[in-house]
Order: sequence, then C-alpha cells, then structure tokens
Amino acid sequence: MSLKDSLQQLQDFDFNNIEWERMGVWPAPVKVLFVLLIMGAILTIGYFLLLKPAQENLQRVQAEESRLMDDYESKAFQVANLEEYREQLQSMRETFETVLRQLPDDTEIPDLLVDINDTAEFSGLTVNELSIDSPEPEELFIEQPLNLEAVGGYHEIGAFVSGMSALPRIVTLHNFSLEPTGDQGSAGPRLRLRIDVKTYQYRDAAEDR
Repeated sequence: MSLKDSLQQLQDFDFNNIEWERMGVWPAPVKVLFVLLIMGAILTIGYFLLLKPAQENLQRVQAEESRLMDDYESKAFQVANLEEYREQLQSMRETFETVLRQLPDDTEIPDLLVDINDTAEFSGLTVNELSIDSPEPEELFIEQPLNLEAVGGYHEIGAFVSGMSALPRIVTLHNFSLEPTGDQGSAGPRLRLRIDVKTYQYRDAAEDR
C-alpha cells in the first residue's frame, strides 16, 4: 500500500464516530495510528509513574553525595589542621593569662599607687593628690578609677605620660586637663595637671575574693 493510499484511508476514517466493536476491520493505517497513540500513552504514564520519580531520587542522592563530600572535605581539613588549631588556642590562653596578670587585685592597688607616685616624681612632677574613687563594675571587668593632681612643666608631664605606659600593670589615662599655676620653673611655666587614671580587675576573680 502506497503512502498516498494510507493517508487517504486516514482521511476517510470517521474519528468522530469510532465503532470500537469493529476494530478488527479498521484500515491498517488507522490501526497503526491507534497502536502508536497507545504506546505513546503507555510511555508517558510510565515516565511519570516510574522514570521521573527515579530521576528525582537520583538527583536527591547526588545532592546528598555532594553534601557529604563537602562535609568530609571540611572535616578532613579540620583534622589536618587540628594541631595548628591547638597551638593557636594555647597561644591565645597564654596571651589571656598574661593580660590577666597585668590586672591588679585588691591587695595590689596600694602598690600601684606607689608606682604611679614614683613615676610622677621621677619625671619631675610634684604630686598634690593621688586618691582612689569607687570601683565601677562593667560586664567582664571592674574599673577602678584613681584621681591624680600634679604640678610640673611640659617636659615633665610628657615624661610622666610616657612612664605610665611602661608600668607592669594595665592603666589608662582619661580627662586630661592642664592649667597654668602662675609660677615659673627652670624649663618654663609650671602647669597643674589633673587626670583620671583607671586600672582594671577581672570581674570573676574580683568577685571570688
């Protein structure tokens, strides 16, 4: 049968009034068309019922495999650098302990006052006042303010500030003020220095006492 005859039989077939009970006498081209349609339907249903879920499951497995591989590589890197991390942690602990040792406890405050007074006098200042204010608790430490008033020249004051930074305990300087006294020193006019000196105590250690 030629292609033209097959197409003609398909055109002559009444698809709007199909007699299913006479399927056996349908023209061959019509039978072939219906077989192809049925096969297409079977393949489509099979894809959505079997193949597509399998593909989605495969994608999930591949994604999980990728995640596990990334996790493995991350843990392998951490293990490979574990000794370095331990050394860094030990170094941080030692640094922290060094800083803590620089924070005076209650019994060391009088010694710190002596150190500040000696630094001022060694720099050429005359100390008029060096007193302790009430402690001010912060979140991780306790701030201990000290009040200092001294008299001297510009160079003596500069030497004092430099000497304070060399103290073995952590101290900071705040609220710096200078005013002339009206007196004249050998190196120039004498000035009255008022400054707040603050030192710190580690809060847990201070509260334990």
